[in-house]
Amino acid sequence: MAATSSEPKFSFKLVVHKEKNKVIYAEVNNHFVDTLFSIMTLPMATIVRLLRKRSSEKLKAIGSLNNVYDSLVNLSKNCLSSEENKWIMLNPRSSSYEVCKKLQINIDDTTPMKYFICQDMGCSRRSGARYSTCNLAKCYCGLQMDREVKYEELDDNARDDCDGGVFVSDVTKFIVTDDLRVMPNTLGCSFQLLRDQGITEVNDLGNRTMDMGHDQILDLLQGAVLFKYPLSYMVFPENMVNTTKVTSDFKHVTSNEADTGSKKLTLKVTLQKSTSKLLYAEADSDFVEFVFGFLEIPLGTLIGNLMNCSSPFESLNNLYSSVSNSSIDEYLKSSNAKNMVVKPELEQKYISVNQLFPISVITASKCYCHSYLKDGAYNASVARYPNREGHKDEMFCTLSLKDPRVDGRYLKTSAKFMLTDDLVITSVASTSPFDILCNLKVPLTDVEEHTVNITIEDALNILDASLKSSLALTDSIVKKITETKK
Repeated sequence: MAATSSEPKFSFKLVVHKEKNKVIYAEVNNHFVDTLFSIMTLPMATIVRLLRKRSSEKLKAIGSLNNVYDSLVNLSKNCLSSEENKWIMLNPRSSSYEVCKKLQINIDDTTPMKYFICQDMGCSRRSGARYSTCNLAKCYCGLQMDREVKYEELDDNARDDCDGGVFVSDVTKFIVTDDLRVMPNTLGCSFQLLRDQGITEVNDLGNRTMDMGHDQILDLLQGAVLFKYPLSYMVFPENMVNTTKVTSDFKHVTSNEADTGSKKLTLKVTLQKSTSKLLYAEADSDFVEFVFGFLEIPLGTLIGNLMNCSSPFESLNNLYSSVSNSSIDEYLKSSNAKNMVVKPELEQKYISVNQLFPISVITASKCYCHSYLKDGAYNASVARYPNREGHKDEMFCTLSLKDPRVDGRYLKTSAKFMLTDDLVITSVASTSPFDILCNLKVPLTDVEEHTVNITIEDALNILDASLKSSLALTDSIVKKITETKK
């Protein structure tokens, strides 16, 4: 949707190299930097959804992860261990979601959280008022959990901590470089930046003013995913469309940062022997649930904890490092504000047993006091205000989140799947093996099968390939098979 005059915008000055048509840096305020830093808190499902609104076929962002998202959207409910699980996997939520509502421009399009309880009031009281965030859920008693709970959060400390801004100091001006490094706007930083660019003559430089609203922030995010220099992509797009993004070498996390433990995942791949081309892959629900789990990983966790700032997104690596290396109090508001960006958490208590990567979640239950109104509506309000006038009929309890999983899984253990190289995932129940064999047009004598045990290194390689390649399985698993055969 096009921005209107009533929508908030950032206005800032760009310093550009006149001859090269390249942005050197932007002079911005703390509110723009707040919005940039908030990108790190977003789960990958949110980022995929946002970029789908901007991307064209010429600028297809995020490798094969789009297909993972589409595959989950199209997944039959027969594959789910409970009906609400598709919604939960598609809508992971950052724990800083409420805090980011204070941003001048907030790009998170996740719908506000709602809480639902069982229709049976007696059941709700007996069970400690378990709630679900999805109205498709079924209570343990078998009834639909579609009675909405009206509530206020118990703990407002995070929101109280961000007066005047969210993450960064509101008395500091900043420079954002073309590759999204953020630094204080001082003469020393400006001089050093120009020297690093090999610029010795001020006459080579020009400046222009740029306005950036919600849609332009999404364009910037798209540019950060596609190119090393997203600001130049926005200002001089004709120079960037045909530019291949240079990516750094991927460095794995160490074994003590992520560990599959006793969990074993396998993938059966079918190759053409003569070419080592992947024809298709077969997997059980554990492996597919692991791949769907890519969508719940917050960007800050992916870049910092899993990929040691060597993700395929170079400018976003720089953005993460800018936060990680910034001092608290001088540039960042608090240690809590910093941790929200570099150690983002999910606002969901339950994670699949097939999530091999370390994902931080908020596990505390929410406390409410609630009133039963005359019309039968169920209302909840803040528990820290007991005995308020007009609330004498309130009853205190804890709303505990219902576990939507079955045996720790979102998918049925019996479900089987087929995967393409670019991670299109379909249920075997909806495919015909005979049709697949006919469509391959490969002699049966030229086909070979391999069963691969997925290690944590394989898991990271698949994740990395899914972010940058339309040949995700070839660039990760098939590459491993062919190297082993040599």
